[in-house]
Amino acid sequence: MSAKSFSDIPKAYNPSEVEDKWYKYWVDNNIFNSDIDETKKSYTIAIPPPNITGMLTMGHILNNSLQDIFIRTKRMQGYNACWVPGTDHASIATETKVTKFLADKQIDKYQIGREAFLEHCQEWKKEYGGIIIQ
Repeated sequence: MSAKSFSDIPKAYNPSEVEDKWYKYWVDNNIFNSDIDETKKSYTIAIPPPNITGMLTMGHILNNSLQDIFIRTKRMQGYNACWVPGTDHASIATETKVTKFLADKQIDKYQIGREAFLEHCQEWKKEYGGIIIQ
């Protein structure tokens, strides 16, 4: 087998040329499946989840990439590795977004009260909640 020269390497990465092959390998070899072994230590990460603030950011990508590395490493080390998805945690980011949205409309969250503010949060969720997972 001869080594490829730089001119043989495509200028752009085509994920389907690589990822389709490896995804099929993982599925065919049950690599996505795991059985609980009570003799092994557990290792769990609860995914700080997508929130309803709107768009996916580089922070989400970096965070999930690191978690993926940790979970895969622990699994290869023999742990019962479990990566648990979650939902909007603490809603701090959502509160900030909705508060700013209301302030731009000259509405103070303290003046409208908790119930009205929560209604605005629910409306925000209806509009933006699914974007991050599309």
